[in-house]
Amino acid sequence: MNNRAENLAKELIRAARGRRSQLEFSRRLGYRSNIVRRWEAGECWPTASDFLGAYARLRPALQQVYAKFFQRAPDWLDPQHPFAPAVIAAFLGQLKGKTPIGTLAQRTGHHRYGIGRWLRGTAQPKLPELLSFIEAASRRALDFVALVVDPKDLPTFGVEWKQLQSARLAAYESPWSHAVLRALELEAYEKVPPSKTVAWLADRLSAPEPAIEAGIRALSASGQIQNQRGKWLVDRVQAVDTGADAARARELKATWARVATERLAAGGPGNFGYSLFAISRKDLVRLRELHLDYVRAMQSLIAESRTSECVGLYCAQLLDLAALNNALSTPEKR
Repeated sequence: MNNRAENLAKELIRAARGRRSQLEFSRRLGYRSNIVRRWEAGECWPTASDFLGAYARLRPALQQVYAKFFQRAPDWLDPQHPFAPAVIAAFLGQLKGKTPIGTLAQRTGHHRYGIGRWLRGTAQPKLPELLSFIEAASRRALDFVALVVDPKDLPTFGVEWKQLQSARLAAYESPWSHAVLRALELEAYEKVPPSKTVAWLADRLSAPEPAIEAGIRALSASGQIQNQRGKWLVDRVQAVDTGADAARARELKATWARVATERLAAGGPGNFGYSLFAISRKDLVRLRELHLDYVRAMQSLIAESRTSECVGLYCAQLLDLAALNNALSTPEKR
């Protein structure tokens, strides 16, 4: 089993226990034995359904975890039994999207047939298996855990959570910082003299030098890059979901949409297009789901790309032009 996922599961359980003894917490969860001691020692694991279902009885707010994770209440949610095996299977299915099972098996280290059984609901993933699946499918395992327990109570992953939050803040306050980070990962940067870094980045990204300099400062302050002998090196690669703050996420999306339209107006290369059409409300919602499936497939391809030669920008809009009675008024998953 994935060691990182096991360690994250241990810290989640320990944080959920709080100041209670292992025995007391076991009893509160409905067990007669001191099963929590065995969980925290990694001797055995609860299924995700059993642990989350039992813990939700102690912390009712946990029932909102899916709505908070996806930024909207999913259609498959059973409010009366939010952690039933069938609901867990539906959750995994939405996370999977169009990602091939083989890809998820490779990322998690779990057998593809076992993953298939989780998705069909004929077998239940253990808690670490759930966390490894979330990480493989969305790279948001820490976001999920943070909706279950307070991240500051995680001994080691709490530090990683703070770093993730710092990276999000950098993206909000200096939008070009993310582009700069991706450009510093390009293989061509290795040959750039330190004194030419800002100019090279500005040319490579077609961005103004002040924006590049601000991006470098934000990345350095958040610990995502470090300077070694004049060269900026990427300290760690994080998948940063910026949808947690809805208002700032909208502004960030608007910023990159403006970049795309500026390139369009200037006649720059790229795929730009639009289509106006009449469609049923139901089918427009289906189009949104197809769009989200495409985004997941795109993210999977990006993750599997073996060389870093370009910094790409993807922007897309799908709207119901009606201001009132809008078919897409339910917030979509980022």
